[in-house]
Amino acid sequence: MTQLPLTQPPLMTESPLRILLVRPESTGGIGVHVDTLTRALREVGHDVRTLVATGTGAIPAIRHAARQARVDVVHAHGLRAGAAACLATRKRTVVTLHNAPANRAGEMLMRLIAQRADAVLAASHDLVEAVAGNGAKDARFGPVVAPALPAPTVSAPEVRTALRSELGLAGDDDRRLVLAVGRLAPQKDYATLLKALIILKDRLGPAGVPPVAIAGEGRGRSALQAVIDGHDLPVALLGHRSDIADLLRAADVFVMCSTWEARPLALQEALRAGVPHVIATDVGGVAEVTAGHLPLIGPGDPEALARALAEACDGSAPAGGAPDWDALWPGPEEELAAVLAAYSA
Repeated sequence: MTQLPLTQPPLMTESPLRILLVRPESTGGIGVHVDTLTRALREVGHDVRTLVATGTGAIPAIRHAARQARVDVVHAHGLRAGAAACLATRKRTVVTLHNAPANRAGEMLMRLIAQRADAVLAASHDLVEAVAGNGAKDARFGPVVAPALPAPTVSAPEVRTALRSELGLAGDDDRRLVLAVGRLAPQKDYATLLKALIILKDRLGPAGVPPVAIAGEGRGRSALQAVIDGHDLPVALLGHRSDIADLLRAADVFVMCSTWEARPLALQEALRAGVPHVIATDVGGVAEVTAGHLPLIGPGDPEALARALAEACDGSAPAGGAPDWDALWPGPEEELAAVLAAYSA
């Protein structure tokens, strides 16, 4: 396994590269990362083309785009797009892995990428070890940096009022507002979050259940809504939102209960936004992000999550001050340097 220092290479090669960035259809972290990387590479003079490649047409689409643009490097993101790129071209192929395989099919895709890609960047160190264990000749850490939060568009009190209205809360209801951000998919494990709320309702009554807003969309919506309705939980599924920064500034508690994450952008954003209480599961690269400054809970444990929610919502202030997260994390320069190192190795 090869792991080079993040800041070794210069940010510009002797001549501009022609780069094809390949991504799946994603409005989440992968999409944000690729958009940010595209701008950064263009700013230092490289010729960057982008392609959304999905389904059975991904391989011929990548092959055609690479030939048409006469690219030097094909850089694909995610398991499916990465495997398709490895099969589509003999140009230098770099793959960034953002998620661990969720099933046997995903494990096969990772093995193919490990054996065929010229370099594999992984968003967390456990993912680096996993792809190296599958035979990657060049596996290295590639930080995925959350962009800076945009300026507020409305005041926090206005957002809180709107959220309380969506949750059907009375004007004198002073319960803490809990926010979760992420697609409605098994990996995010909102089922465990709902189980934790049911535990709190059974033990403390309806007044002891904190109101929760979940920003995200996905195929799991109907199943989650059925549980919410069946147990009369104060939970609002907000769908896709473009005002995440405003929601974070208005939240009292942020919860991320995923079964696996690399360097989750939503968690980085919540910490950077200064949400008073942050609850997260100890999975993947989360401990790398929180750097020992945040107590973590085990995944898939509704009892532990119920306790954490109760403690966060009991009215007490969080212990200690928040660190300078940006000083602890790799920045955009390290993110770009790692990519260029993989292109030129």
